[in-house]
Parts: sequence; C-alpha cells; structure tokens
Amino acid sequence: MGPGLGREDYMQSYARLALSIAREQAMFVVLDADALYMVGKELPLVKGYCRAVLTPNVVEFKRLSESAGVSPDVPTKERAGEVSKLLGGVVVLEKGPVDLIARDTTGEAASHEASKLDEGDEERQRVREVVEVDVEGGLKRCGGQGDVLSGTVGAMLAWGKCYEDGAFGDGSIPTSRLPLLAAVGGSMVTRTSSRMAFQLQGRGLVTQDMLPQLGKSFSEVFGEDLWAGDKGRL
Repeated sequence: MGPGLGREDYMQSYARLALSIAREQAMFVVLDADALYMVGKELPLVKGYCRAVLTPNVVEFKRLSESAGVSPDVPTKERAGEVSKLLGGVVVLEKGPVDLIARDTTGEAASHEASKLDEGDEERQRVREVVEVDVEGGLKRCGGQGDVLSGTVGAMLAWGKCYEDGAFGDGSIPTSRLPLLAAVGGSMVTRTSSRMAFQLQGRGLVTQDMLPQLGKSFSEVFGEDLWAGDKGRL
C-alpha cells in the first residue's frame, strides 16, 4: 500500500480504511511511499500491528523516526530497531547502501493480541532482531525500484500467509517471524535483480528492466531449480 497513492485527503482516507480492514482481517501488509506519509501523521494506524512491514527510504525514514520520537542520540544502525520498538514490533526495512531490517517487540506497544497471533509462550517472548542485507545491487539507482521491493516483499508475505494457513511447510516457523523473513527475502531478491539488470543495460537502466530478472534472482538467492517440483514455494 502506498506507491501511487497520493496525499489528497480522499485518497488518504480510503487508505486508512483499507488498512483498518486489513488489521481486522489479520492480513499481512506492506506500507511504502505515501502510505508512510499517512502513518507518520497517524502512528496508531500501525502501532502494535506485528503483521506490517514498513519500507522507508532515507527521507521517509527520517520523517518516520521523528514522528515516532526516536532520540537523535540513538546510533545510526540502531534507529530502525528503535522505530520498530516504538511502533510496537512492526518490521522496518530501512533502504540504503545496506538494507537494515529490524523487528523489536520489547516495547510496551507490542501486542500479539492486536496482531491476532495465537502462539505459544516461547514465541510471545520479547525479541529484538536486526538483519543487514548487503547483497550486491546494481550501480544505478532509479525511481521505482522501491516499488519493486515493496511488491517483492508483498509476494513473500503472500507465501507466508499460505504457510500460516498450512498450505505447505511443517509449521515450525512462528507466524510472528514471517514479516521479518519476507522483508529479508524481498530485499535480497530485489537487490539481485537490480544487479542483473544493470549488467545487461548499464547506464541506460530503468526500473522496468528489473522485472524480467526477478525470477532468475529468486533462483540465485534461494537456489531453486525452476524445472523441479514445488515451484513457487520457499
């Protein structure tokens, strides 16, 4: 939710409605672009909802950090985790030369109940996780790459929902960890597709050139045999 949304009041109001419905239905959500602007203005929209992934760039992250009340004294690499903590355990994917992906449920705002996570005592323990994704990307950055990232994370979350519902897998991964894993996987695949596209297009690269590389990137990152069984499964 967010790319192409705009900041007009009526569009923002529909986005707030969509997000509230997603929360009621315990849906995984990815928030980017103008949805992050919306959240920055109204933090309770996502506060405590551990099924949400936020994907801010440097400008969006600065704005979000200020809205959440992150102290300027917090070290740079710890700020994504602090934002996650203050927002109650949402996953924060801070885009940059190295993507920082954080999940912190040690704060008072974290709520498994609000996220409709029915898990055992072990999974309910407060956790703080930060993952640095430094997979090589392309040498050119162009507008729209963040949209590819949010879409890729969304695809991972869709598979995560299938996993939660028992469509495949053994159920050993706690549902509360799925947004973090989806963010890490989406980051790795997107950065890899950017590298592959740049190798083909060079300086003429535009974001659309990344799309044909996504399947190959997935195979490279996860070691999938495209001609074997279990296509499309993590």
